[in-house]
Parts: sequence; C-alpha cells; structure tokens
Amino acid sequence: MSYKDIIDKINRKNINNINIVYGDEIYLIDKAIQSAKEQYINKNFYDINYLLLDKIDNKIDMLKNFTNTFPFMSERKVAVVNNAEFLMPKKNIDKNQEKVLYNLIDNFSDTCIIFLILKDSKPDMRKKIVKEIKKQGSIYQINKLDETNLIKWIKNIVKKNGLKINNDNASIIANLSGYLEYESNICLYDIQNELLKLISYCNYKGEISKNDIDILMIKSIESNIFKLVDNICEGRKDDSYIILEEMLLNKIPEQYIMHMIIRQYRLLLYYKLLQKKKYNYNEIINSMKLNKYVAYKLSNISKKLSLIQINDYLKKCLEIDRKVKLGKIDKKIGLQILTNGI
Repeated sequence: MSYKDIIDKINRKNINNINIVYGDEIYLIDKAIQSAKEQYINKNFYDINYLLLDKIDNKIDMLKNFTNTFPFMSERKVAVVNNAEFLMPKKNIDKNQEKVLYNLIDNFSDTCIIFLILKDSKPDMRKKIVKEIKKQGSIYQINKLDETNLIKWIKNIVKKNGLKINNDNASIIANLSGYLEYESNICLYDIQNELLKLISYCNYKGEISKNDIDILMIKSIESNIFKLVDNICEGRKDDSYIILEEMLLNKIPEQYIMHMIIRQYRLLLYYKLLQKKKYNYNEIINSMKLNKYVAYKLSNISKKLSLIQINDYLKKCLEIDRKVKLGKIDKKIGLQILTNGI
C-alpha cells in the first residue's frame, strides 16, 4: 500500500494496530506518523501517549509495557520504532525478544498503534515475523513522488505560505532540485528548504518568478551536467570550463562528473536512435522513462548533433575514462580534455 492509502486509513481512523512503513521518501513517512499522532492523540498529552524508539534492541519490554497501558485523555497511543532492522534480510533480534514481540502481535491491545519504520530499506517479505505482521496488520511502501505529483506538492507548499507560482516555474524547481534524477538522494525536506528560501525572498512580491529561481536556487548536478554537455556541443570552451570549475569547487568528485557526462551522451545516443526509428517525442519519453525536463534537454541538444557525432563523442569519452581509470591521465586533466569539446 502507498502513502495515499496510509493517510486515508489514518483519516478514516481505520489504521491497523501494527504497521510496517518503508520507502525512500522520509518526508512523507514522517508526515504519515505526524498525521497519526494528530488524529489519535490529544496534543496536550503527547508525552504520555507517544513512544519513539530508535531500534528495538533490548527495548522490547519498554514497547510491551507501553502498549499494555491505556491511553490518557486520548483515543489511542502511538508507538514508533525507527530503524526496525530486524525486518531486513540477515538482520535479527535476540530470540527471547522475538518471542515477546510475537506474543505482543498475537495479543495486541486495540488501544495502541505501532509503526515499524525502515527508511531507505526494505523488509524481507520471506521472514516469518514480516509475514505475521502482514497477516495481523499492514505494510506500506512510501516512495518518492513522480514529476506530476512533485509539481503539485511544490505549488501546494507555496500556496500554504500565501504566495503564487505557475505550473512552469514549479516544474523548473522540481527539475533543478535534482529530486527526479537517476539515483538521487534529494528528498522533499531538501526541496522544502529551497522553497522556504524562495518564499522568504519573494514574500513582498506575492509570486515566485523564474528570475527568482535562477538567482536563489542551488542547481542540481544533472542540471549542471546538461549545461556542461550543451556548452561542449556548442564549442563554448570558456563556459564549459567555468561550469566544471564550479562543480569541482563544490567538491563533486571528478570521476562522478565523468560518469555523468558519459551517461548524458549515452542518453543522447539512445534518444537519437529512437528518433531514427521514427518514434515521436511522447513515445521516446515513455520508452526511455524520462521526466519532461530531461526529455526537453535531450531534444534540444540532439538537434545540434548528428548520430555519428554523438557516437564519436561517446567513444572518445569512454576512451578518456578508460585512461583515467588506468592512471594514464589525471582525473582533472581528463575532464578538461572533455570540456575542450573533444
């Protein structure tokens, strides 16, 4: 089940007594827990009716005692176990504690809700304890937002703070943030911080413009890589060098920049090959599973290069990467060769 499911169950007061919540969007996981606290616990008595444990090691008796007492001036009690690693493959708790936990699940009190949290990890669905929890309760997977829902979320945050932002500018923030990038570690907390800067800066204007975003927002690695590749393709050596130096000053590893440049050329090659096969723009997006920003950038760059040029650039990038890995070329020199337009 998803974030929408858990929020719906909490709001309808239909949440199960024990729940596993896992996924890679920690902001939404935290928000789901906060919603449960607000729905079931009188805010004046949080300290009595809310228990937060970091891991469960040697604390199972504390959890048991908490669940076996009645809530005070609240509808139900809420217990949260962060880093519930015993649910993961090759991770276990002490056998005696495990017995207590099984007994707790089998004889659970309706006056308490337990959330077992795994952030950026997954439970092992083959484990006996996970199967038992699934049988008695629920399992929720809360992952990162897709592009459409991220834009909606950005617009909603801005609106809640009394400002306006149009769809195009919300899309620019979504894509410049790096949240939608391949294997990105950016979460909604990071985007929220960027939004709060913009909101504070634009408070007197009433609306966030593209110019405000350009001035204030920290650009993601992929956004800078697109600029770098674009400049390389156009032969703008000075601009390429400035972007490269900026990335190095921000302590982005040379090998990672090299990897990202090669990745961009691979994407360009694939994009161009699909164009040659007469795929239309939307078909290419679906086939390559691209977000709109990346597709737009690839489309623009691909217009400037032939298939032969892209293939040649990629081969030379790979050759420089090979020489760097063999120690024949210094990493920074290898990148400088790339920024010179190959």
